[in-house]
Order: sequence, then structure tokens, then C-alpha cells
Amino acid sequence: MQPSQPLSRFERRVLEALIASSYPPTPTARATASSAGAAQDPGDPWASIVEEVIKWLSRFNPRARTLVRMMLLGYGLTPVASRHLKPYPALTPEQREAWNAGSSSTRFRARREAFNGLQSLLGVVYSSMAEVQASFGYDGAPAMAVDWTSVAPAGELPVVAYPELQPGAMEVDVVVVGSGAGGAVAAYTLAKAGLSVVVVEEGGYYNRDYFRSEGAMSRLSSLYRDNGITSTIGKPVISLPMGRAVGGTTVINSGTCFRTPESVLRSWMRTGIPGISPGEMMPFFEAVESMIGVGPSDAEALGANAAVFRRGAESLGYSGGAIKRNARGCHGHGVCCFGCPLDAKQGMHVSYLPAAISEGAKILAGARVERLQIEDGRATGVEVRIGDPATGEKRGTVTIRAKATVLAAGAVFTPALLMRQGLARSSGQLGRNLVIHPGSGTTALFGERLEAWRGVMQSWYVDEKLEGGILLEATFPPPGISYSAGSLPSDGAKRAGGSGPGDLYPYVASCGSIISDEPGGRISLFGKSGTPMVRYSLSEADARKVVEGVAMAAEIYFAAGAKEVYTMLPGLSSIHSPSEVRLVREGRYRPDRLKLSAYHPMGSARLGARPSDSVVGPWGAVWDLPGAYIMDASIIPSSTRVNPQVTIMALAARCAAKLAEEST
Repeated sequence: MQPSQPLSRFERRVLEALIASSYPPTPTARATASSAGAAQDPGDPWASIVEEVIKWLSRFNPRARTLVRMMLLGYGLTPVASRHLKPYPALTPEQREAWNAGSSSTRFRARREAFNGLQSLLGVVYSSMAEVQASFGYDGAPAMAVDWTSVAPAGELPVVAYPELQPGAMEVDVVVVGSGAGGAVAAYTLAKAGLSVVVVEEGGYYNRDYFRSEGAMSRLSSLYRDNGITSTIGKPVISLPMGRAVGGTTVINSGTCFRTPESVLRSWMRTGIPGISPGEMMPFFEAVESMIGVGPSDAEALGANAAVFRRGAESLGYSGGAIKRNARGCHGHGVCCFGCPLDAKQGMHVSYLPAAISEGAKILAGARVERLQIEDGRATGVEVRIGDPATGEKRGTVTIRAKATVLAAGAVFTPALLMRQGLARSSGQLGRNLVIHPGSGTTALFGERLEAWRGVMQSWYVDEKLEGGILLEATFPPPGISYSAGSLPSDGAKRAGGSGPGDLYPYVASCGSIISDEPGGRISLFGKSGTPMVRYSLSEADARKVVEGVAMAAEIYFAAGAKEVYTMLPGLSSIHSPSEVRLVREGRYRPDRLKLSAYHPMGSARLGARPSDSVVGPWGAVWDLPGAYIMDASIIPSSTRVNPQVTIMALAARCAAKLAEEST
């Protein structure tokens, strides 16, 4: 099948029918239909939306595209086994709407998850269309005006990629696999100590010129692994987006910076890990925060989403505050998840990696490590696949010989790399103990026009129940992310007269929960290629935390004056008063019925004091593979309870300092 035609005829019919029953036509299509009159056929009013989806799917890698096709095929056939006895495209418009309404809460898991997944995808495309965004007032303007004439031009990071990167061999003191929060800090620390360092990054290099010039769909395809549709396998399926670029996920995260809570550090101390007390970690926290400019955002940049959340939280007496972020000169564009157009957010590509290069390190981009080199039971470097950025085709191999190999590809891909070669298996813990911080979004409708997209994407937190494993954060991503989350109503009544959830969009605020979860996830490999899969099922205890987080958010929003709160809970799409919050707490929600997303995979190669129950030792050295070290989210011993960016960086700095000391 040609990339330009990513769907079969039946799959396309399902797509067309689902779009027509879920979204209003674009403003242009509605105007065309109105001017055509009854005597003239205006054509398919949803055609432009369908073509946008097809265009996006054409960019998907084969694995991601296959997943979408399976969802379309499955959802298209589900009505055949019902009283309808016919596929979805053959249903009447009224029957499709009724089928959709039942699909979000049906007990038939395959139908429910296919519907939820497809609606998320379609929401991304629909809300990314310029005319749709313009229809509800989104113009991409920040909370604070920017004088672009005073903004210095974006600097180029001197990375090496194909065609400059050619097959061959090189020898260094340290090779670092991955350029995100762990790898970039490790590279800088080791290079500053005088060691020769090369960083290998699978993704491409993008700077703020790219972020300003490209649309949301293009950035999703370029900056996110699997075009942003990576998810867990289990009950329920949970969205787990990850970055794939020079700078890793720090390019597309919210920039939220919390230190590891002291209670968490003390719990790690009790397992026997040395050098990890709050006092011993303090210098690493301070050094990291200084390098990336951690601090509170300008009050004006916080925006209306923070204001209403703060108003409600403070009226209830809940503890919290403005979220500290790794940003300098943030104007509140609210597009952190698509790359910062100002380079205000100090992702690794504008902070630690330039510093590492100034100390002599080199960065290879579009280069994927395929295997570790092993000699006499010791890691001696890596074999790197050179990729053509235009086609993705292999253009040769670079062999890098190193005295030390630092793995920092993240909590999914670091264990997968080791598992493909049967390495680091002695403890039986590799790929296990995964936590991801699952959470649910809650949206509230206000009588005032908020335009909550203007401002810092993640702005205010409530930690009232942090020790109980619940952290709330006011979060309003840009259209293409937040609109697709499924929290706004999109039923037929809301579409009457051509209206849609976009009409509500300027009047809503939203927040998300971070749940400190049990370490029950697992990384496994699939197929001959050894594709990593994230297996994760939400426990009953963690499901109760999710529901309590929704209840707390609803209380906050009603205290702030909300008219309606959209819970995303099955069978309880919305509540209308503080007294109805009890319906959230009294409801019985099976874990597999919840709509969740997660952004913080960690713990799959945990650090510990004993080789019997951990993958790496106290300073990141792999117990049973001399010469190999892990310095990323994989080694975090348990849930951090908060966003783990600073934890990852501080642990990497700590481990890299020890390696530098032993290597010089």
C-alpha cells in the first residue's frame, strides 16, 4: 500500500462516518453549504477533515499506522455483532451517534478502547486545523506580548547527522546513549571532567525556528515517538507520549520542576542506598536548578488557567503554589508540548547539551544504537545505525569503542536495549517495577471567557494529598492536545446547528492529576525486531486515587465558580454543583474503564544497594555488566510522587560525578 493511501476503502469509510458523527463541519464547509442552497449539492462537508487525517496518517511509521488501521477496522465491524447486523458505515447518522454514545462506556473492551483511541486521534487533527482554531479565537498569542525584534536569533547546535555522519569507527572515553534529562547531564558532567564524550541520539535536531514555522501536526510527527500515539498495553490502555529528538522528552515536556520530596529520598535511604539523603542530594539539586534556570513564572505569564485554579484551591484552604519551571523569559505561549518558540524553556537542547559541546563533547543525531559491544563480559561501546532523515532508511553503521557506556535512552528503551542481548538479567528485575504516574484530566466550564490557552501550560499545583499519592496541576495544553483529551462533550445536541465542543473551549479551565502508583508495570519485547512494549494495568488502589483526584479537582473548580465540571468518568460525564461531587466519590469505577494518560515512566532498571533486587548499584553501574552504566529515569527506585525531571537530572549528575572520579 502506498504511503499516500494509508487506509483501505473500508477503513476510510469508517473514518468518514466517525468524523461526520463526532465533529461539526469546518467553518468553511458550513459557509459553503449555506451559500449553495437547497438546489445545489455542496459536497461532503467533512471532506477537508478526512483529508487532514489521511495526510497525518501518511507520516506515521508502519507500526503506528497499523495500530490505527486495526482500530478503524475493529470499530467498523463491532455493530455487526449487535442488533444492527451491519458495519458502522452502513448505520444511519442517528444510529452512529447512539453507537458512539454507548461506545465510551460499553463493557466490550475492544469496542471501547478503539472508540476512545480514535476519538483522541481525530480530536488532535480537528483542533489543529487553522480555521477551526480561528473559529474559537485561538491565535497562538502568548499571555505576555513579545517584542520579536529584541529576541536574539536561535543558535544552531552543532550536531553531526547524515550525510555528514558516515560509516566508520571512533574511540572515546565515554559514549552516552540518549540526549534527554539523564544523558545530557551525564555528558556535560563527564566532558567537564576532561573525558572525551560522544552522545548518540536516535531523533533529529530541531530548534525554535522550526517550532515557530511548523504546524502542530508536523511537530507531533517529528518530535514524538510513534507520532504521539505511544500507549501502554493492559487495563486500561493509557496514553504514554515520549519525545524523540535531540534533547529527548525535555523538548516537549511542560518544564515543571520539583525536587524529589524528602520523604521519598528517606525511603530510598532505608533500602541501604548510600549518598542519597536530602543533605547529600542538595548540591546536585542546586547545580541542576542553576543550570536550567528553575524558578517561578512571571505572574502575568501564568494566565487565566492558573488564576481560576488558584482561586478555588485557596478558598478551600488547599496547600499548593505556582509551579517552578526551567524557563528564562517565558511569555506564556502555552505550547511547551510542541517545542518552545522562544527557547525560554531550558530543555537539554538549549542548556546542558550546548554546555557539553563547549567542554568538547560531540552529538550524533538521527543515529540509533542497535546493540552494545561486549568483549569478555564487559561493555566496550556500541554499534550505531545511521538513518537518513529524509527517508528513514539505513545509511550504514558507526562503531563506537568506549571505556564506559552510559545508557540514557529512558525507562522504556534502556531496558529494551539490554533485553535484546540478554544482558543485566542476574537480578530478574530488568524491565520490571515500572511506574508511570497515571492521571486523569478534569475540565470545568465557566461563565467568563478565559482563553486559558494563553499562559504557562502547567502553572499551579495542589499538593494537599501528596503523601497519599495525589498531586493536582493546572494544565492547559494547546489545541491539538487538550481538545482531543475527550473531556469536552461532543454529542449530537452539542453539534445542533453546527456548534461543537469548540464553542465551549474559550470558557473552560483544566487540570490534571499525577498519581503515585504501584511499581507493577513491565517492559517486554515483541517480534523479531524486539520492539519494546509497556505492559501496565492500573491497580484498584491507584484507581481510587485517580477518582479522588477528580473529586478534588471538581471541588476546586466549583469553589472557583464553575458552572459545570466534565469528569471523564464512565457514566458520569459531567456534574453541576458542589453537592454532586459526592457522585464522583460514591461511584464504583473499574480500573479498566478509566480514561488515563501518563508522562513519567521510571523505575524499570532500578538503582539499589544489593544486586539481588536491583539492576544497577548505588552509583549507576550495572551490577553484572562491567563498563555499562545507566543514568536515566530507569534507575529511579520508586515513584517520585512529583514530576521526575529534576530527580532524573540530579541522579544523573550524582552518578556521572562518581564515574568521572573513577575515570580520571
